[in-house]
Amino acid sequence: MKTPSGRVHVGALRGIVVHGLIGEALKEKKVKSTYSYVINDMDPMDGFPHYLPESFKQHMGKPLYQIPSPKKGYKSMARLYGEEFIKVFNSLGFKPKIIWSSEWYKQGKFDGIIKKVLDNKEKVRKLYHEVSGYDKPEDWYPYQVICPECGKVGTTMVTGWDGKRVKFECRKDLVDWAEGCGYKGEIEPINDNGKLMWKVDWAAHWKVIGVTIEGAGKDHMSEGGSHDLSSAICEQVFNYPTPFNFLYEWFLTKGGAKMSSSKGIGVSAAEISQTLPAEILKFLLVKTNYRRAIIFDPNNNESILNLFDDYDRAAEIYYQEGIKNPVGRAWQLSQVGEVAKKPVFLPRFRDVVNYIQQPTVEVDKKFEEIKGKKLTEADKKELKKRIRYAKIWLETYAPEDKKVGMVADKVKVKLTNEQKKYLKSVSKLLEKDWQKPEDLQQELYETAKTNKVNPKDAFQSIYLALTGKKYGPKAAWFLLEQDKKKIIKRFKEVVK
Repeated sequence: MKTPSGRVHVGALRGIVVHGLIGEALKEKKVKSTYSYVINDMDPMDGFPHYLPESFKQHMGKPLYQIPSPKKGYKSMARLYGEEFIKVFNSLGFKPKIIWSSEWYKQGKFDGIIKKVLDNKEKVRKLYHEVSGYDKPEDWYPYQVICPECGKVGTTMVTGWDGKRVKFECRKDLVDWAEGCGYKGEIEPINDNGKLMWKVDWAAHWKVIGVTIEGAGKDHMSEGGSHDLSSAICEQVFNYPTPFNFLYEWFLTKGGAKMSSSKGIGVSAAEISQTLPAEILKFLLVKTNYRRAIIFDPNNNESILNLFDDYDRAAEIYYQEGIKNPVGRAWQLSQVGEVAKKPVFLPRFRDVVNYIQQPTVEVDKKFEEIKGKKLTEADKKELKKRIRYAKIWLETYAPEDKKVGMVADKVKVKLTNEQKKYLKSVSKLLEKDWQKPEDLQQELYETAKTNKVNPKDAFQSIYLALTGKKYGPKAAWFLLEQDKKKIIKRFKEVVK
């Protein structure tokens, strides 16, 4: 279950993967099972994501499914972030049955259990005290009405129950993150008129869906915590056995901080899925034992580079030893779709990053040289993919020492007379209006020949003058991305 209170962070994928692998294992054992995933969009907006417009603060306290989407094309904010997350885990090969809480409430699937909770509110109240040490007041009810006046659910409190209707108040000062409207009234607790409070709601989902297995992050599994309380309510109020449970560790970000969707802590699942190929992201989540924390910060200079290296080593182990080696098994489980019968040549990601920035290097030929034989079609497909993600890494996460760009100040470089002459010619070329970088690239080569300069030395002179390094991205593309006047001025400075 996930509450789509903002862009869902990558850490939420851990639960998806752990339960998805259990589902796959059950299928391998010919055990009939259904993998379901709940998007709990009945919950209120109780934290304000920093990337939303200030105008959205008026919706604080409303159920997420009733808050408009900040992006066109979605029914609600919940649908935007929920569907974005679904798309990510679908791309990893996990396609659980999706349950939107608001739809099930609206369809009346929780009506019977809501009545049972209200009829047994003293028992629930007692369990809150015995299990978790919470002393709820005598007039407390574990149900919240969606206020028919202002539409908020986070600000309402039920004050009475006559067996058919609840009395409630929408209080202005019930919580410090939303303000109620002061409305008082009565309403039948059915359909989407309201929702159960979340620890009761969790147990209610187990009962209504028929869940038999569900683990949880360690924040829920502490003694007397939310799982213990939901378990007691499930068994003693709903007469339903607690699903088989287990604790899995968190996915931590920079500095070991726990990720949070509403607080904007950590990288979103959608963002990281655009940064890493599906099988590499899946490998990150599969390779670490579920009882150990995953610490991954893509902004760290080496995190993504090391991850590719680990994946490549695991592939080698799989094709040598098979799944008897846990590392090989992790690699196998990380594949999306069928596993290739023969190994595909995996060009080292670090090398790809390096070579695509050097215009004199023909990347295909370079990796054929490294492989020692011609690249197959599958090899070429993999190389093409890694080139695409290397470019993304360079644009998004690469530190300055791993990428090449024009430095602000004049650099001290030693150039030959031929190189200086070449740069003067390039300055004249840049005065033209180039529509296609390919045309300029060809002209740069021709100009090197005309000036009788080795192409390698010619291109090095461009990079040395602009970046202080001997290599860089493809020259024409690089030159056309910069301010022409600044480039010509820099060339004049270094050829004096």
